[in-house]
Amino acid sequence: MRTPSILLLVALAASSAEARDVCTRGTRYRGATIDLDVKEADVHDVFRLLAKVANTNIVVADDVRGRVTLTLKRVPWDQVACTIAAMYQLRVEVDGNIVLVTR
Repeated sequence: MRTPSILLLVALAASSAEARDVCTRGTRYRGATIDLDVKEADVHDVFRLLAKVANTNIVVADDVRGRVTLTLKRVPWDQVACTIAAMYQLRVEVDGNIVLVTR
């Protein structure tokens, strides 16, 4: 019965850490650069692609909806995420090793 209490303590400690907004004005983008050419792609699919390219964890909320057409060359993946976020008034936050995209 000790395991659940340990997991609860770990969950509480993790939730108390502050998430930081990735897309604030003046942000210096540090992600690996990518080339991206998509037409009318679902934003969920584009964020899944970014997660694979960046080798990172990205969670997109169910209420995030939209389609994008992008033609980009040598752009940091985190800048691509912020560009899409700006188009749809989304919030992109980093909490530990997870990138969370919400409305």
